[in-house]
Amino acid sequence: MLASIVRYADDTAGLEKTLRLFQGFCTIAVGLVESAPQEAAYWIRLRSQLALGRRYFRLLKWQPCWSNAITTLGSDKAPLYKTLDVAKWSMLGMYFFLEMFTIGNAIGATSFDWAPMVQREANKSWFYALLFSILVSLYELLILQIPKPIKSEKQASAEGNGSTSKGEVKEKSTAPSSVSSLSDRERNRIWAQLAIDCNDLIIPGSAVGWISAGPIFVGTCSTISTVLAGRQIWNRVQERAQQP
Repeated sequence: MLASIVRYADDTAGLEKTLRLFQGFCTIAVGLVESAPQEAAYWIRLRSQLALGRRYFRLLKWQPCWSNAITTLGSDKAPLYKTLDVAKWSMLGMYFFLEMFTIGNAIGATSFDWAPMVQREANKSWFYALLFSILVSLYELLILQIPKPIKSEKQASAEGNGSTSKGEVKEKSTAPSSVSSLSDRERNRIWAQLAIDCNDLIIPGSAVGWISAGPIFVGTCSTISTVLAGRQIWNRVQERAQQP
């Protein structure tokens, strides 16, 4: 078990999610001790340090986001899916790009007056990215899992030989008449991503004042999304370790 934890902490994404989990706990603690200013100040300071540590991991993450948007744009997927996915990656890349310019204020090296405004616009971009990500997941669940008809032996033979008289071909297929284009594993992944995005949506929404939520609720949503995302990373890391 210890070796598994070490492997998870050695992974960049795993370490970032570990810091995020502790940050979520600190946010909940801030809400629990709001009536005690000194204790609240301690948890706020600890939360800010954890948040600062996480920012180094995503300093240049805007590049792969925009690269994903370009890749999706050139794919042969459905137009609606391409539009939603490109919008998702574009807005997420914009969030990381704008936030990159505010790290000087975050570490205390600068005190630019425009930094809070840029950070607010970055959070708006994150909010929009999550909305588009939710729409992408809903599209995958509602559209891609529509059952597709399976051609029976009789239908396939008729198409291949032209016309076929009655009784010349017997239908021997016992397979179901339809099948979903999504596997169970893929469907579970989409549901998990949908839950992650819905919980994460509270964080930028409350930061810009679009969603009224206190520290306890925000911290709880952050913790839930972190656990769900962390579980995916955990499985990936452990599966990779078991490969020869």
